[in-house]
Amino acid sequence: MFALKFAFRNIISRKSSLVIILFVAFSIALLVMANAIFDGTRTGIEKTFSDNFTGDIVIRPKAQFPMSLFGDETPITGELSDLPQLIPFGDIYDFVKASPLVEEAVPQITGQAVLRVSNRNAPGYFFGVVGDEYLELMQGIKIVEGSPYRAGEDGIMLSTEFVKKVKSDLGAELHVGDILQAASFTGTSFALRAAPLRAIYEYSVHNDLQDRIVLISPGILRELVGLGTTEIDPALFTEENSGLLEMVSDGSIDDLFSGEDSDFEGSYDAPPPEENLGLETSAELASDDKNAETIWNYIVCSVSEGVSPRVAIRKMNGEFSKREWQVEAVNWRAAAGMLAQYIYWMRLVFNIGLLIIIATGYIIVNNTLVIAALDRSAEIGALRAIGASRRFIGMEYLLETLMLTVTAGIIGCILGVIGNSLLSGGAVTFTNSYLIQLFGGSTLHTVVSASNIFWGMILSLALALVAWIYPVQIALGTSPVVAMEAVR
Repeated sequence: MFALKFAFRNIISRKSSLVIILFVAFSIALLVMANAIFDGTRTGIEKTFSDNFTGDIVIRPKAQFPMSLFGDETPITGELSDLPQLIPFGDIYDFVKASPLVEEAVPQITGQAVLRVSNRNAPGYFFGVVGDEYLELMQGIKIVEGSPYRAGEDGIMLSTEFVKKVKSDLGAELHVGDILQAASFTGTSFALRAAPLRAIYEYSVHNDLQDRIVLISPGILRELVGLGTTEIDPALFTEENSGLLEMVSDGSIDDLFSGEDSDFEGSYDAPPPEENLGLETSAELASDDKNAETIWNYIVCSVSEGVSPRVAIRKMNGEFSKREWQVEAVNWRAAAGMLAQYIYWMRLVFNIGLLIIIATGYIIVNNTLVIAALDRSAEIGALRAIGASRRFIGMEYLLETLMLTVTAGIIGCILGVIGNSLLSGGAVTFTNSYLIQLFGGSTLHTVVSASNIFWGMILSLALALVAWIYPVQIALGTSPVVAMEAVR
């Protein structure tokens, strides 16, 4: 108790105490605000993907290659390959839909094809989904024109950015109600299908790769990628499309997916034959319409309110393992694949910059505390000369440092909360597309969580410990005789 009173008196009597407290408080406030920004970027990136096309969880088959919602993520090819299917789909889908962990679940097929617009090609990432169910799950997608197609209906839905790209690169305007043609080459046959443009939508946050997604009826996509019938619809055999058929017959099909006069046009290589993974082949599964309807590559899910995606993934994978299903649940980052990686690295660089600033402030603050303690070595030596024990000296030093840093920590946390409120309430907006993706919107939103306050106080305690160890060793090593000479 005496050591506490002595430490408190020393703090009150020294003018430098206020400077030290304010200095440490500023450092803690910076940490709290930086952590709020870290949380904002993490939440923003997750929201960018989960609300627009990945959902919270994706159920996918286990594969021998990295697999995202866009298909094969192998860096060497960088192309879509034949994807394994969810087997047994009916049992898996029923289990997912019945799970209390899942709020919504929508199956999806992924395939590679092009839209034929003005006799030119607009390649995209084709997602075969039931339109209205998909948009109900994806809270970040907003219909701006038309309405989504329903189960059993043929249709295509495009983003506003995709439509703008078609206009700027191909010189064609697309409107709801237009009949669009989709073409693909599966390696052995050429498929051409037509469907009406049912709706045009926009993403809450968009990026170049995401804006190339084409939403299409799953039945049409199955046919395009060779999971259904591959005969060309006679109604599409027009003079304009006769050139496409000639490409098939003379072996120049690669010309269909290449060109130099449009940014949209790109090369296309036929995928390799489907590997035997010990499962039913696509042809066997698609032997009739009933089987074809069970061919899906993914199930995109949103978790129930209050459920952590991480917990849901762990529990679902445990059930999949027990049932010996060759499928797995993954988070939004794995589902987005390489699209999420560059944003992840962007966030990492951003966070490293903030950490460097915090580390610099930490070093300065720690040195300030150490110097302040060393200045009192003569005083400590004098106390030892009049009988103060080593334990008393060590305790007095620790209590004094703790009172300084803990007080500063509390003040710093309060300042951090105030600063965060001012930052969020200041309507800070972004125009840079990368920052918009990083924060999940064009406006900065940060929230100080309990963990931010916790780590702010942990830093203050760490400062107290580090700033106590070295000075107290110097003080305890000071000879009483030397200390008395210094006092004189």
